[in-house]
Amino acid sequence: MVVFLDLIPALILNSEPGFETFINATISNADDWPTIDPDGLHQRPDLRGLVTTDDGEFIEILATGIQTIIPELNQIITGEKELNLPFGTFQSVIPVSFVTGTPKYKNLQDSIFIGSETVKSLGGGAFLAGVRISKVYSAKTNVTL
Repeated sequence: MVVFLDLIPALILNSEPGFETFINATISNADDWPTIDPDGLHQRPDLRGLVTTDDGEFIEILATGIQTIIPELNQIITGEKELNLPFGTFQSVIPVSFVTGTPKYKNLQDSIFIGSETVKSLGGGAFLAGVRISKVYSAKTNVTL
């Protein structure tokens, strides 16, 4: 089963219908310290933020990963071209984790999530980035060592 949480460009964190932990929240404070490899081919995000749920709980969100920098992405960032890059257009793998002290959202803390990214140009170098994260489940098989 694949389930999703959307990190919507408006800094909203919403669970998809049917996800085991319903969450409706805003990212109230967040900072990203991305680094770019010396060869200029990859960016490594390092996001840390505070999520405030609609029922008044606080959850820390952490996101790292690796993203391949493609010419189209640079064109959006520099304002050279107005483009939209759908999910999967460029390699973007973002592990996301949560830290919480409330039992209601502990499932988020006890889970592993992996995200992918989409980017939309707004013109003039302005852009929106959206991340969709999926919970990772182990698969039961008959395979052994």
